[in-house]
Amino acid sequence: MLSTTARLLLLGAAPLAASAVVLAIAPVGRAVWLQQTGAVMLALAIAGGGRALRGRVHVPVVVVMAVALAGLAAPLLLDERPPRRWLAVGAVRLYMAPLLLPVFLHAQHVLARSGVHRSRLAGAATCLAGFALVLHPDASQLLAVLAALVATYWLVDRRQGGARLAWPKLVLAPACAWAFWRPDPLQPVPHVEGVVALAFAHSTATGALVLAAQLSFLLGLWRLGALTHGALTGIAAYYAVLFLCAHAGLTPAPLIGYGAAPWLGYGLLAAMTPDHRPSPA
Repeated sequence: MLSTTARLLLLGAAPLAASAVVLAIAPVGRAVWLQQTGAVMLALAIAGGGRALRGRVHVPVVVVMAVALAGLAAPLLLDERPPRRWLAVGAVRLYMAPLLLPVFLHAQHVLARSGVHRSRLAGAATCLAGFALVLHPDASQLLAVLAALVATYWLVDRRQGGARLAWPKLVLAPACAWAFWRPDPLQPVPHVEGVVALAFAHSTATGALVLAAQLSFLLGLWRLGALTHGALTGIAAYYAVLFLCAHAGLTPAPLIGYGAAPWLGYGLLAAMTPDHRPSPA
């Protein structure tokens, strides 16, 4: 039986193929291809390394959430040019939200279900992350986080009587409205924020390919979430909202087009997601 890490990596094959098609029709230079290839290879290494270390090295989810919050806040302190969403690593500018939010949502899910005190800590951390996204400003990512939390609450926690987990959504909803109200000076780039329009402008078949890659990825992630635990169900909703926002040209389509951070974030998610152990019959 394939491990959860292997399944997550296989789900990335369809977006990877669509990404290659989009970059081919953009067209982009060799540097973009090299950076994208390097990001995918590094994501595979992160996922494989995390799986090898899992069970030997215990990383508390509190530490994961603290590091993620620090990473989301770093552009606010170090980048003077709005929007403040990136950190420079050599020649690459890493988009911090897609790098950190998938693993943050995973840690939030685990922490929120580890007792009353830890659930309050998870809720407070989630509100702080939302506040950082408002200040970036990054309305699409904040909407995606809110969708992930609502989906997990509606499909998992509500059935289990987890009413105490509802309050962060009530805080993030007006924050999300505020983020959309704030002006965003970002100018879309065809092979980043405009990948869907670029694909359909090239041909209906290319656009259909990108759509099919998005749908297959989301359905696979949703099904894997149902088989394992609720965290991946919420993360499927996170990616779904980002794909919808990408159709409007508001944000990059995760894993499709140019972008190192989404692949690295997905590699971190695959590294930290525990394997599903089916119960004996």
